[in-house]
Amino acid sequence: MFYLINMKIIVLLSTLFSITIARRISCHACLNSICYKRATILKGHKFSGQLAIDRNSNVLYFHYQNNRSRDFTGAFDLDKVNFSFVPNLGFTFGHAVDQSTKDLYASGTKGIYKYNPKDNKTELFALKEITIWHMQFDDRLYYTEFQKKGLYTYINKNSKTIPELSEHQIDDFIVDKKGDIYFMSNYTIHVLRKGAKSPVLFEDEIYSLTTDKDGNAYFIQPYTRGIYSVNYRSKKLSEVGAFGKASAFKLVFDGDNHIIYYDVTNKNLFYLSPTLNICSVGTRGKHRKMFIATTSRSYKNHKKNNLSSIKNITKII
Repeated sequence: MFYLINMKIIVLLSTLFSITIARRISCHACLNSICYKRATILKGHKFSGQLAIDRNSNVLYFHYQNNRSRDFTGAFDLDKVNFSFVPNLGFTFGHAVDQSTKDLYASGTKGIYKYNPKDNKTELFALKEITIWHMQFDDRLYYTEFQKKGLYTYINKNSKTIPELSEHQIDDFIVDKKGDIYFMSNYTIHVLRKGAKSPVLFEDEIYSLTTDKDGNAYFIQPYTRGIYSVNYRSKKLSEVGAFGKASAFKLVFDGDNHIIYYDVTNKNLFYLSPTLNICSVGTRGKHRKMFIATTSRSYKNHKKNNLSSIKNITKII
């Protein structure tokens, strides 16, 4: 009897110890069954506008205000861990990088400016009387105008509308590797396939839109915190994973296809990097995500020996 009681105490203490160990597992996001932990790039400032990145040099560009409400366009070198300012650029909103030249295009209150990082010089580039909303560079510069319908391209000093989208109010857009244009309009996602005469409804929900380094289209759902990509065979969304407690409002992929995002909850810029832990994504209620994370070693033992899944497991809600 005494031996049985002692064994129960030992088992209880062992279980509690395992759970305590498990809670140390860092899993701020679960992507493709891998746990990612986050590191802070910049915190305590007010951000606005798009994030853009030079994937060749892994330099991130963004706009922010300091504590004195002064506007800056910042550049953060992810490889060298070095922060600097883009010269002669204060307030900017739209940001796009030409990956072949490394030039940054940024929209101010009026017009588009071009920053050459090699020469460290900024100049007025185009459309000096127009307020630009969003931009993307994909062989050419795509842009939308603030509070106006349509999507435009700018090439060889000429601006041209995309006629198939001239009647759509576009809040956000991306151009993927196929040349398809996904855009948000009236709280829904539409797609204009390359060569198509008109766009079609893609998803009847709100998503943030982005592309990775290979041009794959990604969608971030703000309510479930889910991350999805386009399955190019089925032409439908496929779940990649989800964030933990983060509200990732803006997101880009760097040159290693790792995620940088702006969290609107704590107003910080974060960088996600993979860990040695694995995870899975589930649901709780209508709009919440749950992760189950475990060390890779305990996971292999669990699969091999069919042991209890209590050991080295944590839930992040």
